[in-house]
Amino acid sequence: MKFKRIRVSKKGKIEIIPMIDVMFFLLATFIIASLSMQYYQGISVNLSQGQAEKISQEQTITISITKDNLIYVNKNKVELSNIVNEINKLYPNQDLSEKIILLACDKDSKQGFATQAMLMISKAGGQHFSIITQP
Repeated sequence: MKFKRIRVSKKGKIEIIPMIDVMFFLLATFIIASLSMQYYQGISVNLSQGQAEKISQEQTITISITKDNLIYVNKNKVELSNIVNEINKLYPNQDLSEKIILLACDKDSKQGFATQAMLMISKAGGQHFSIITQP
């Protein structure tokens, strides 16, 4: 006696729970990766509140002013009278009018000191200033 084999073909299923887990893992990975890509060249100061659009870091020079009125150009401490020489030393043979100067002032620093720094940089050719604020 011969037996007939009954073939049962099973259809594939798409399980949604593992797919959701993978998508959450990818989302978390991209968030962490994008946070590590931000590069801030200045020192830590207590910023004022404000909102603005984001700009590219490649064409920027960061000027930080502390509450004690100390000036830093990309984490290098400089005197007010020597700020132009320091920028020219860090960016030789580059036109300052093409750079965006980011100004990060402590909210307890003096406004006149920041203004003097901006005037010194504008005499050297800097034209585009942006003020870094806290969102």
